[in-house]
Parts: sequence; structure tokens; C-alpha cells
Amino acid sequence: MSELDTGIVIFAPHEVQAHAAPLMRRYAPDDFVRVPPHITILYPFALFRELDAACKKLAALCADVAPFDITLQGYNHFSQIAYLQPADPQPIEALCQRVFAVFPEYPPYGGAHGSTPTPHMTVGIFESAAEREAVTLPDYAPITFRVERLHVIYGIDDVALPFLTYAVIPLGA
Repeated sequence: MSELDTGIVIFAPHEVQAHAAPLMRRYAPDDFVRVPPHITILYPFALFRELDAACKKLAALCADVAPFDITLQGYNHFSQIAYLQPADPQPIEALCQRVFAVFPEYPPYGGAHGSTPTPHMTVGIFESAAEREAVTLPDYAPITFRVERLHVIYGIDDVALPFLTYAVIPLGA
């Protein structure tokens, strides 16, 4: 059996899911099955067998983090990924930096994108940049939602099975 992967995410609320989920279903179906629309705070996270202790540390950190608003406005992209972009990524970046400071042994995305990756909500994964560029994503009005909790999730990354929530960590407890 594969080792269980873990991560920390902000799950999109219903009003965001209404826009993002149909796009993921069409343009990133395997990812949609594994994890619904979300913004990653830290992945990979602790080993599954260490999650209890890691969640206690995370809860202590999050008790001092006030809930905040995110506005998703427009799209942006990486080479083969299309995503909904936060109008102001700073609160997400600050949270990512605080979490990484407490868990330096788990660099975001294994260190592949630096210590503060670009906050985003993936809605499409394509075989090539040309394929991504050929797709016209539908316009949407800016969507603002309040982040009051983080979800610690676990699953097997290379299998099209859903990740599950291990813990829900409130902000500003």
C-alpha cells in the first residue's frame, strides 16, 4: 500500500464550489475526485502517523490567527494549470509562512516552488500550455468568503480516491 499523504487546505465554500467544481470536473477530473476546490496552505504535511502531534501544534498556531476574507477574482495560470486567483494573496501567503515557520521540515510542495508558493485554486490541469491556452474559461463575478478554519486532509496522491478530512482547525480560537 502507498504511504498516506497529508496536507493543510482551505476548502472552498458552496458559492465558490458552484463555479469551480464544474470547471474541475471538466478540466481536472482526477484531481476533482481526490480533493474538491481548495487553496493549499501546506502540502505535503506531516507523516500520517505523526498527525495527532502535528495537529496540536497547528491548532496552537491557528489560535492566534484571526479569520480573514478571501476574494477570488479572475483567472491566472502556471504552464499547464489554470486557477482562480485571490485578488489579494497576502493573507494566504502570511498564513503559509507562519505554518511553514512552525513546520520547517515540510517545505511547501517539497520545495519545488520556493518557500511561499503562489496562492491559487486550481480549476484545470492540462497536458500542455497550448492546450490550456486553447480553453476559454467563463467569466465570473468576484467571490468573497470568510476563512474561519483549516482542514488537515489525508489520502493517496497517485490514486483517484478522495482525500479525507483528518482534523478541522479553527482560526482565532
